[in-house]
Formats: sequence, C-alpha cells, structure tokens
Amino acid sequence: MEPSNSNTDDLDTRAQHAARMVFDGAVVDINGALAKLGDGLLPTHARVRRHLQAMQQASNGLGQWWRDRLAALEAIVELVQTVQYLVPDATVLLTGRTAQGHVDASAPASARVIGVGAPELADVLEQHGLHPPGVASLSTSLGVMPIVQVEDRGGHAIDLLVLPDTPAAHEAVNLVDGARVSVLGLDRFCEIVEAANIESR
Repeated sequence: MEPSNSNTDDLDTRAQHAARMVFDGAVVDINGALAKLGDGLLPTHARVRRHLQAMQQASNGLGQWWRDRLAALEAIVELVQTVQYLVPDATVLLTGRTAQGHVDASAPASARVIGVGAPELADVLEQHGLHPPGVASLSTSLGVMPIVQVEDRGGHAIDLLVLPDTPAAHEAVNLVDGARVSVLGLDRFCEIVEAANIESR
C-alpha cells in the first residue's frame, strides 16, 4: 500500500517519471519502468497508469485516445480469434485488466490458453506469420507454467498463460496469489469491445 504522508509527492513524481519512460518508448511497459526507477518507494501500477493515460490524452487528444484504445481492443480480439482458429481444441480466457476492457501500452494483454502445450502453441503462431513468440514461465498454484508472449504486426502484445485443462484453470482466481480476478471468454469480451466502440462515437 502506498503511504499517505509526505512521501506521496515523491511517489507521484516517480510515477510521472515511470509513465514518461513508457510514453517515450524507453521501456516496453510499466514493469520495465519501475525496474529502472532504482531504490526507494515504488508507485503502484495504477498510479503510473493514470499518468500515462493523461500523457496520451494530452498528446493526441481524447478522440484519438479513444480510437487507439478501440484499435488495441480489436487487435486483442483478432489475436484470440487466431489462437482459437489454430488450436480449436483449446479454451482461451481473457484475464485480469484485459477482461475488464483495459488494454493499453502499459502492459501486455493477458489470457489463459487451456488444454494445449506451449511448444505447439508457439509453433503454430509463428507458422501463421506472427512475430516469433517468446516463452517465459510463471510460478502458479498449478506449478510452474509457461507463458507464450505474442505480438502482432501492429505491436499489440498478449501474454498467453498455458495451462492444463483442470477446473482451477477456468476459475476466476489469480493463480499466483489466490485473489479474485476477472475471467472472460471471447464472446463476453467482444461485448465489452462493442460497448467501447459505441462509447467512442
């Protein structure tokens, strides 16, 4: 939790600096910016994200910001549709902030891909013409699971957490810390995108 004393101003300054790094393209995402801040108290992702959003709106105007947000949401829909087409037996679930319709340059979108192996998934995505996926790992309640990191030609990124087909993989629970988390299938996510489209008009 961030302190509510005189350190708040310093945290806000550091959050602005982190947001500026993301905005200028000096780092890929907020995690990279926070790592570059060095020692001392670190602002939350939410605080940095607020400054980043304000910078984007001030630079491009609110109308362009909405159009960029909608384009990012539609790009994630297309990426998930591609995964479902290439591995039809797998289940794909959008998770976290992504499932709430928050997709921006501050972090990759996130989804679970259930019932397929990571090597197979990475191979078919690369054969389909996407940038060669990266593969990382994450310690979860189901064990150490692979993450296939995918980016489309427009630079929109999504981290695909590859999981075995177990009941826990489908639950609306953070598989790292056990907290409740938003989890949506593509149909429900498309409803969020359509609502954003209407709101942007």
